[in-house]
Amino acid sequence: MIRVALLDTTVPGEPGSMGRYRDQLAGALATYFSDEVEASVKFLGCGRETLDRTPNRLRMWRRHHHIWRAARNLDVSKYDVVHLLDGSFGYAAGAVQSGRVVVTVHDVIPRLQMDGVFAGAPPVGRGARWLINRSLRGVGASSVVCSDSQSTAEDLQRYACRPAGGIRVVPLAIETELFEGPRESLDAVGQQSPFLFHLGNNGFYKNRAGTIEILKRIDKNIPVRLVLAGPTPDGALREVCSNSGIANRIEFLIDPDQQTLSEYYRAAAAFLFPSLYEGFGWPPLEAMAAGCPVVSSDAGSLPEVIGDAGVIASCGDYDAMARGCERLLMDEVFRDRMIQAGTERVKQFSRKRLAENMMGVYRAVLERNGDGRKMANRTTGRNRQENG
Repeated sequence: MIRVALLDTTVPGEPGSMGRYRDQLAGALATYFSDEVEASVKFLGCGRETLDRTPNRLRMWRRHHHIWRAARNLDVSKYDVVHLLDGSFGYAAGAVQSGRVVVTVHDVIPRLQMDGVFAGAPPVGRGARWLINRSLRGVGASSVVCSDSQSTAEDLQRYACRPAGGIRVVPLAIETELFEGPRESLDAVGQQSPFLFHLGNNGFYKNRAGTIEILKRIDKNIPVRLVLAGPTPDGALREVCSNSGIANRIEFLIDPDQQTLSEYYRAAAAFLFPSLYEGFGWPPLEAMAAGCPVVSSDAGSLPEVIGDAGVIASCGDYDAMARGCERLLMDEVFRDRMIQAGTERVKQFSRKRLAENMMGVYRAVLERNGDGRKMANRTTGRNRQENG
């Protein structure tokens, strides 16, 4: 039995992709390899109450210090492998007193931002730059790094992140059962005409403003609206919306729950995703699982995720994305073909495949450290006992 500590750096109770990844991975390992691995989630962060008691200017540093200290004090003797689930806190990998550390890196957007890769991105302060570089050094010093995509793996190599055991691409999974179902009517989601759907936060790279630009370029004779799901829009996005000339065709769906999100995916004419960068990109997979065709940019990992199952245009080419939307809205045969291709595509991102890939990483770490035979013997002995 391989004992794995899954190091969780999330803030309890707060929604986010890292909590989803934690639950997805822990559940997949328990479902498909319960006889081979025992994965325990170890929380390194600090609670919401602690952060609320901390002055705003110190909250980020309070959280990072708490995570570093918890990682340093972790009793690693209980585990064969320690797995840090978020490479954004890569310094924690360096703090853990173990030679068998796996780190999953979802993207290196902050480091790319430091280099000015994204035009118009907010500046990165001196303290943040120090932390970003320290985290990358911690990632590089780990045993094996898992990246969600080949795109992220190449980014890591660009910054000389070369762990002893290499970088392995381990794509995330999609919980298809949360999004599958019969197509929803427009009335069911309160819409009077076909609509394009987008899901994303206010981060610059999600490019929510880009969806408005695309809507402006769609043939005005095609009656279509835009629904933007996610957090309350910030001031900049509200200004873009107000000045667009089509504000009456734009709606914000604030923090929808899972059921509402699934209903909108299933009712939408197309899912629009003009992101400036994605280390992986769950939303297009969610849309495809729900039977919603996808129009996306080619930023970062998105071509890897979507493949031939969607309309992909060069990042920033809003005209091409508008033409893709028009075709999906007007060409029923093409639309049906894209929906079917998406249904097939999501099968490649199963939780079973995630578990198999990660087990391969854990075994490789143990083999590299000379513990592979010991683990195999331990598992064999346990199986013999169970089988009498």
